[in-house]
Amino acid sequence: MKKLGLKLFVPALLLIIGIWCLTGFYTLRSDGGEQAVIMRFGRHIRTEDEAGLKWHLPYPIETAEIVKCDVIRSLELGYRTQQTGGIDQQPVYAAVQEESLMITGDENLVHTETVIQYRIKNVADYLFNVRQAPEALKMATEASVRRVVANHNLDDVLTDQKDAIQTEILSDLQTICDEYGLGVEIIKVALQDVYAPEEVADAFTDVIKAREDMNRYINEAQKKANEIVPAAEAKQQEILNEANAYKEKRIAEAKGDVENFRQVLAKYSLGPEVTRTRMYLETMREVLPKAKIYIMKDGGETLRLLPLGQEAAVSAASGRYDSTEPASVNNDQE
Repeated sequence: MKKLGLKLFVPALLLIIGIWCLTGFYTLRSDGGEQAVIMRFGRHIRTEDEAGLKWHLPYPIETAEIVKCDVIRSLELGYRTQQTGGIDQQPVYAAVQEESLMITGDENLVHTETVIQYRIKNVADYLFNVRQAPEALKMATEASVRRVVANHNLDDVLTDQKDAIQTEILSDLQTICDEYGLGVEIIKVALQDVYAPEEVADAFTDVIKAREDMNRYINEAQKKANEIVPAAEAKQQEILNEANAYKEKRIAEAKGDVENFRQVLAKYSLGPEVTRTRMYLETMREVLPKAKIYIMKDGGETLRLLPLGQEAAVSAASGRYDSTEPASVNNDQE
């Protein structure tokens, strides 16, 4: 019996040892970016991040904690999701006012509901640097949101500065996480809802409506300006073109007048008396286009001149222009 028992004990022991060694096998999946933290008697010795079948010394010598690091996690502040909406079902939320109630930089109260999205970038830091990392991250988020909201006025938080506030919270929260060594990366910070306390909600609603009306009026005015300004600029360009054309025309006319004057001056230099008489006669004809003009020479001598009008004729014998009108120039037409 002793020999039989000894023969059965050894195989049984080897079987138990084999089963115990098999408990050290584990698998890491590629989906979700699974990583395994290997601990020997509770102390971290290494981190496995390659997907596939792995093995560590069996429990209790070594243990493995598998964490999905590439999964985007969410943390809600100021509210909680009670029920996730399905295809035909709306999600249900519950407010947590002790978290959402905050004070702004101009000493006004406001409820701010915030959600952050993060992922684990260092699993060892996430598990070992801080006890209960999700709770530590929640407290850091609340501190960061309260600090940033306290640095802005109520109007900025309620209206058009939300994007800047979200960016500021993300940067501040990431700095805190790095200082604490949480091993997380903040992906996104979103202000889900910002609203005033019930006691002053109506007044703040009026303020928001007034601001929306202001923005609408500004947009309408800008639209009108976009229609008027191009038309005015086109009209301006048209006037400038007309002015330039008129300027060029006047310059050309002036140059022509100058050239004409030079030609007249050259002829005048050849015969001043003749040129002066001709210019006088041409001017009188322009000034008195309908007058009948008779020119006679004092002393009755014969004057051979070309007729100035179709009704005037030269009379060489009498030394005057023949006409039925008196041989003189009216006083009011000289």
